Amino acid sequence: MSSKALMLFVGLILLAVPIAAGAEPGSPLDAQVVSAQMGEAEEVSELTTFNRDLVNSVKKGCIYIWIMSDGGYGLLQPAGIGSGVIFMAVPEENAAYALTNHHVASDTTVLQCETWDNATYKAQLVATEPGIDCALIRIEGIPRDRYEPCILGNSDLVKPGDFGLTVGAPGYGGAQNTERTDPYISHGLHQTTNFRVVSGRSTDPYDFIGTWAAWKDRLGHQVMTNCPWRFLMEAAINPGNSGGPLFNSRGEVIGLNHAHFGWTYEVAQHTNYSIPINFCKNFAFQILDNGSYDLPWLGIDLLIPRHYEDGPRIEEFVERNLDTTRFEVFDVRRDSPAKRAGLKRGDLIVEFDGRQFADTTELRLYIMSLEIGQVVPLVVKRGKQEVELEMEVTSKRTYDCEFSV
Repeated sequence: MSSKALMLFVGLILLAVPIAAGAEPGSPLDAQVVSAQMGEAEEVSELTTFNRDLVNSVKKGCIYIWIMSDGGYGLLQPAGIGSGVIFMAVPEENAAYALTNHHVASDTTVLQCETWDNATYKAQLVATEPGIDCALIRIEGIPRDRYEPCILGNSDLVKPGDFGLTVGAPGYGGAQNTERTDPYISHGLHQTTNFRVVSGRSTDPYDFIGTWAAWKDRLGHQVMTNCPWRFLMEAAINPGNSGGPLFNSRGEVIGLNHAHFGWTYEVAQHTNYSIPINFCKNFAFQILDNGSYDLPWLGIDLLIPRHYEDGPRIEEFVERNLDTTRFEVFDVRRDSPAKRAGLKRGDLIVEFDGRQFADTTELRLYIMSLEIGQVVPLVVKRGKQEVELEMEVTSKRTYDCEFSV
């Protein structure tokens, strides 16, 4: 099957929602209430108490986001909705920093955030990174006593079967708001929750190609090309949940809710994805500390082709390499460390930095963990010969943000 046919097999549902249409929100997990008979005081289970306490401990860091656009005559109006999470306070400036998705905040620099107590504040886009679908925003004029920053956890420690709590603002348009009291709020659901589990890690390259193809016309054009894996979530996150936090049982943020696959906006499938928070932390703190985001890069195209298109060469390449442990170089970027080191199209990577890897995802993760300026050796098989090369890690160029590493 061609790569395009595989991509067409699924429909990607964006979770940042334009205001125009309608979707049913996901139902929160029903509270487990035990009652001996009608009329008696309810007896609440330990699980329910735990769930309620957990939600209460994190809700003051969760935000609802309105994406603002020019409505004509110089007036701003809401054009979409999303979610986010506050992670840093700047009390001396009455400001706070929050994370959300690139596809939520990237099309405007003017945002409006609503906190747990229904207060609204102006926010602005500070920086965005399409390659991991993450954006950093700054909320202005927010008093320190009106929110509590959430703790960013360690997504590398998360295993399939671990507890997951999602918080966000699902909904799609005002179809269910029959009174039309506020057509810009979908169902009035600002902080709904779902309790489920992390069901796995998605590393399927065609998931990423499909995401990239679906979003390639948005600002940046390189959505998800720098993210080697995502959490696969059992929680039924819906349109509008984009950018909202995924918590573990300790109330630490372990991911940003990002997308789900399905055929319509009306159904929340169980193929829901969250961006690991470690990728988002690395981006945000580099921006805050250095004013720029530098990703280690060598200029090598491995399994995923540089562009999503059909053609004999791509089909043959995928046929040779899909679901195998081959590390064939699909291409080498112009004026890149790999090009300067002498790496060539068709080379097979036998050993990288003295190591051997199980699959391309493991190799991509390792390359992304390298230090910029570090010199790494590699051994490649070229025809019947083995060739030793050395290359220096540099920062990934903005215009080379497709799937190269």
